[in-house]
Amino acid sequence: MFLDWRCIAAITATLVVSGSEYTRSQTPVSPSSAPSSSPTNATPTVSAATNQSDDSTARLLQFQLSQMLEQLVPYKHTENLTGKVRLSGSTTMSELGHQWAQSFKKFHPEVEFSGTAEGSEVALKLLADDPTIIAGVSRPVDESDQKLLQAAKCKEPIAITVGMEAMAMLVHKSNPLESVSPETVKAIFSARTDPNAKPKVWGDVGVVGPLAKEPIVIYERGPNSGSQTFISRVLLAGAKFDPSFKQCETNSEICESVAANPNGVGFADIHYDHPDVRRVPVLVQGNVVQADELNVMAGKYPIVRPLILVLDKSQLASDGKLRESMLRYVLSRDGQTLVMKSGFFPLDPGFIHQALSELFGEQLR
Repeated sequence: MFLDWRCIAAITATLVVSGSEYTRSQTPVSPSSAPSSSPTNATPTVSAATNQSDDSTARLLQFQLSQMLEQLVPYKHTENLTGKVRLSGSTTMSELGHQWAQSFKKFHPEVEFSGTAEGSEVALKLLADDPTIIAGVSRPVDESDQKLLQAAKCKEPIAITVGMEAMAMLVHKSNPLESVSPETVKAIFSARTDPNAKPKVWGDVGVVGPLAKEPIVIYERGPNSGSQTFISRVLLAGAKFDPSFKQCETNSEICESVAANPNGVGFADIHYDHPDVRRVPVLVQGNVVQADELNVMAGKYPIVRPLILVLDKSQLASDGKLRESMLRYVLSRDGQTLVMKSGFFPLDPGFIHQALSELFGEQLR
């Protein structure tokens, strides 16, 4: 059974757009990345008017986003902290983790940071053996992950959502595929159950014309990445990923590979762009939803994955509130501003308040 994208969209709405006291249905991650609606063949007069409209929208969205961040509590330096923090995990989150560490050290210069970015799956295995690690995981953490951790040395694993990343299915600009449903994604990315079946071609998913008989070439991150696990567990509802994929090390490499191959396809961060690549809209309850920041913030676009920090809660009392302070920083206005500046989506203030209350007791508004 395939997971209905409406379920994912509901989760997105809870994490990104619920509980705010103002309208955020048109708030992008970054005003500079707001999509232009200007047609390429527009007359100069129409283009100028459209650009003016886009500029006005961007300014309004910038104001709305500022209002959202204003609802978050700034990080408060209440402890003189020392010690070492080891961050490990998702390559997607590696630069964000570096930015968090550098900014946190401005408050606590005696704290030392170390770690590697070897992928979400590697990070969970490292945490299982060393419960003092904070593991970055760029996909949902489920019961099987918790059992893996508890069977080793991480006795009280907790997973804290710290941001969101929207992903889009990328195809070559010449690919006429108009939109994708959950069934289409499964047909493209899941392994064939019949080992003797013919290779997949674009005609299998409704593409007509010269491309119909051409093979589907998948570009995606490796099995140690949260990206492939997210696609397999969530978008494919647990189905095995197609083993014929071409492995890429980064989102940028996926985008470049698809740009160079008219037969190519892959999932990458929604902000990656290339003149020879386009983002495919998705079908949600029969409606075509464009893959853009506006629809993500409105809770309409469903292909959004959580960025998560996983750690052993039982260890929090053993380091003089170092890791607790780090979590408070990440969920503060300061930490969420860096989430936004890193190209991801910051969390809803109401969700953050609830998360902090569950972790550390009721929070004062």
